[in-house]
Amino acid sequence: MKPNRHALIFSTVWPEPDSSAAGVRQMQWIRLLLQDFERVSLISPAKPKGEHDWGRVEVPDRVEFVPMPLNDWSVRDRLVEMNPELVLFDRFLLEEQFGAIVYEALPDALVLIETQDLHLVRRAREQARLGEIPRGVAPGFYRTETAIRETAAIERADYSFVVSSFEEHLLRDGFGIGSEKQAWMPFFYDPPVLSNSTAGFAERSDFVWIGNFRHAPNADGLRWLRERIWPGIRERIPGAKCRVYGAYPSEEFMAWNRDKSSGIEVMGPARHLDEVFLKARVNLAPLRFGAGVKGKILEGFRYGVPAVTTWIGFEGLMDLSRSPDEFPGRVVEHSGGAQEFIEAAVRMHQEPLKWMSEHEKAIVLMKTEFSQERVEPLLRQRVRELLSKKSDGTLPVWRSRILRHELSNSRKYFSKWIEEKERKSRE
Repeated sequence: MKPNRHALIFSTVWPEPDSSAAGVRQMQWIRLLLQDFERVSLISPAKPKGEHDWGRVEVPDRVEFVPMPLNDWSVRDRLVEMNPELVLFDRFLLEEQFGAIVYEALPDALVLIETQDLHLVRRAREQARLGEIPRGVAPGFYRTETAIRETAAIERADYSFVVSSFEEHLLRDGFGIGSEKQAWMPFFYDPPVLSNSTAGFAERSDFVWIGNFRHAPNADGLRWLRERIWPGIRERIPGAKCRVYGAYPSEEFMAWNRDKSSGIEVMGPARHLDEVFLKARVNLAPLRFGAGVKGKILEGFRYGVPAVTTWIGFEGLMDLSRSPDEFPGRVVEHSGGAQEFIEAAVRMHQEPLKWMSEHEKAIVLMKTEFSQERVEPLLRQRVRELLSKKSDGTLPVWRSRILRHELSNSRKYFSKWIEEKERKSRE
């Protein structure tokens, strides 16, 4: 290992691996970078967490948290002093906000983007859901203003990673951004969590839903579950229960607990995923829009819990050549209404042979496609190859140089104007 190797991660928020898939991915990157770098600095414009804030996370000793304000060019001197070999933006928005400073201050650093999920996909689907744009298919459907901004950031960076196989194909086929600029690297996990006393069909019961309540696709899907899907499940399985877990539950969702007869129990944040999945029989993920990969589904698979979800929940989990029949659970089409979802959920809950088959598929999938043992070395090797290309001058490519130049000229002085305006308002 070269001495004093340093990596920076620009993060939209401080990591909360217990609240979202994005937080899980952040921690995966931290652990991976610590294998080749002596120090990792996590930089964020978010308000620093207090001692008693929810979601506080333990990190290794060689990781430091560095609050860093927006529109403050004194940040440049700080970055020059830190002199990292690698910079990772955890979403394209951070590259927009800090890119001009980073490219000027750190011309020799490898710049990567971890997209988390493609905002251009999530935003287009949300707009279609709200009736703001007509429904469509790729690639034209996704060519929105958000797409222009996000693909520009991807082109400026040296390389980007997507977590979804669908998004890798969309960038390549819909926007002409191929393997020279981006790659699909799945989430990766420790071995599946099994318990001899609770792993079987008979020892499990009922349904579970989990997700960050602040995430718009989650909130929309949960309302759809309560209003249209759950009454049908309850009619077919009297006395069935659905326990709802997740970070940051709003007053709206906690108020559902007033109806004791509904069978839906809003539990709020889970202390540990064991309490969510060890005794659950079916994981419900009724998503009508969204992007990326659904950590809620993969976490359930680690415990052998089959999922009933829509195409939104399925699309990024497997290569596009794989059939939905290989998915551990059932994939339904949300545009067809709630009835197909109800039928699939009831069957998964009530049929032991069907459940055991899907349970086994979940365990196998996590041991093969999403195992840390398989994915982490691939990602680590790709980063090493990119660092080598950066060192020999192959990166950045000419197109990236052009776009960085344009960013510096457009954003630099705009940021300085905001900085000066805010300074005067404080006088």
